[in-house]
Amino acid sequence: MSRLIDLKILVLLLVLASCQKLKPESVSIPEYPDFENLIKTQADLLGNTRIKKTVRLENRTEVKIVEMDSAKWAEELSFLKEINPNQPEYVGAFTKETDGNKTLLTLGPDEKGELKKISYIKIGDIYSTMNATFHEDKDVYVHHRDINVTFRDGLIQSVEINGYQKMMFRDTVRFGINIKVL
Repeated sequence: MSRLIDLKILVLLLVLASCQKLKPESVSIPEYPDFENLIKTQADLLGNTRIKKTVRLENRTEVKIVEMDSAKWAEELSFLKEINPNQPEYVGAFTKETDGNKTLLTLGPDEKGELKKISYIKIGDIYSTMNATFHEDKDVYVHHRDINVTFRDGLIQSVEINGYQKMMFRDTVRFGINIKVL
């Protein structure tokens, strides 16, 4: 009877010892920039400004001067949500390369996601440039965008988005958006 109790205690100790290995001492979560905060900050800082917005669809171009406020800026900068690498689905998905103040995040070859790469130059807490490639490949359509954002003294000065969309059984449609702060 005592051998059976000893055996049960030994099995219990082995189970407890093996379970302890499953609990990591610390979890390493990669740090990616959070563009949600950038949208809010830029919308507040740019506030009441004017922009020159050029929209191109195939061979047609339209140019407008637009009076902006923080709400319009938040809407205009909403594309940053889509290229935000700090989303749950991207945790650990990017390879990170740094060269001085420049950082390049590239989606791993075995990873799934629309944000393929993003690079940015950041000095301290201030961005100077940001470039991203967004590519969505679904069964019925392909949507691609190359995005370039330039900053001066921590404020967005221009945004350039060029891309295309290809729908099944349709021609490819090329588009572009250019925004310059006046």
